[in-house]
Amino acid sequence: MSNSNKTRTTPLIAFVLISFAVAGYFTGLQAPMNTSTSSSPRPVGLRETKSTVELEVGVIPATPYKEMPDATGARRGQTRLASLKSTIDSLAEITIAPGDKPAALHQREQNRAFNGAPPTIPHPIDQRSDIACVACHSDGAKTKSLRIPRMSHAFLANCTQCHVENNPRHMTAFAFRENNFTGLKAPTAGPRAFNGAPPQIPHSTWMRSDCMSCHGYAGRQGIRTTHPWRKNCQQCHAPSASMDQTLLAAEPQFLPGPKIKE
Repeated sequence: MSNSNKTRTTPLIAFVLISFAVAGYFTGLQAPMNTSTSSSPRPVGLRETKSTVELEVGVIPATPYKEMPDATGARRGQTRLASLKSTIDSLAEITIAPGDKPAALHQREQNRAFNGAPPTIPHPIDQRSDIACVACHSDGAKTKSLRIPRMSHAFLANCTQCHVENNPRHMTAFAFRENNFTGLKAPTAGPRAFNGAPPQIPHSTWMRSDCMSCHGYAGRQGIRTTHPWRKNCQQCHAPSASMDQTLLAAEPQFLPGPKIKE
């Protein structure tokens, strides 16, 4: 064979070999794993529980979240679920006594002029900046002595346009005139479609888009939800049709219907 033929054949052979190698690689990735037919002992790191079910020999069943901290081996080193287990246990025990809700609603009324009014600020603030407000109320927190709710609406730059100090230092009390105004009381519960149905939201959702602001972990015990791990509240709790009406700026316009020839 001449040198010119060898020069042409070598790249062709190399191309064919590389093509076979690439095809075999991707074929191996898509091939199913062969399950073991011999009986194998239970892998180390799983304990026998009522919820552990072995589907077939050699398959490791999923461990429930509450049982993962008890597992040994690599799983325990890769996951930190001890705090999650205690959180789940505490969440499952959230109960509301009959007298908790009236007490919570009474405390709620103390820093509002009427039901639906923006809550007043129970502590001194810096009137020159909203940075201090966002520092605490963007996420919220709860300590042994303080309850810091997070904002129930999207961030608005001027907090003091709606929220004012309940005991302002820059304005004395004689600047306001006494009156006999009495606002509406907060509703105690929303109506239900039937016994056992999720209650309807008893207030408007305008400026209250974050339900967890009042009903979440930092909420008062009487109005705190018993299932804060569920995130989509309006999937079960429907908003009020009379309080959340959509106002249209103009009459809706529709496309003309199709012209059908007779």
